[in-house]
Amino acid sequence: MDVEYAFLADAAQTSSDGKLYVLGGGVDRILATKFPAVHPAMSLVLKMRLHPTECDREHTLELELSDPDGNPVGGKVSAKFEAERQSHGRPAFVQLVLNVMQARFDHAGDYAFQVVIDGQHHKSVSLYLEEPAGVAAPDADEQ
Repeated sequence: MDVEYAFLADAAQTSSDGKLYVLGGGVDRILATKFPAVHPAMSLVLKMRLHPTECDREHTLELELSDPDGNPVGGKVSAKFEAERQSHGRPAFVQLVLNVMQARFDHAGDYAFQVVIDGQHHKSVSLYLEEPAGVAAPDADEQ
């Protein structure tokens, strides 16, 4: 199984005929004026290509956000998916949109969504939380 693409967007949805509708695709940076920061909503878009031998059976997708130190942040999201075997040995495709609501980021730095399929890591989708220039973090006394 190959991940054809994986990216973050402001919003996304799929249609019953396999089309993908994306608003604000390619998010890789979020500006936050204070930490911890809570981002209200974003979508993780995935498209997987399955070999015919991987079709007609259930697969498990796990998604986990890791912080700049590589530690898990929040809970792990799990989902099941499968694809129907295509004719003439063609690969099958599965497109998923996972909506991430109220993601919390404790401090600025490099975060990543880890995409694990059937227990194997397939992709890291990077997200940098940045404090705008000129915005100082509050002193410990001010918190």
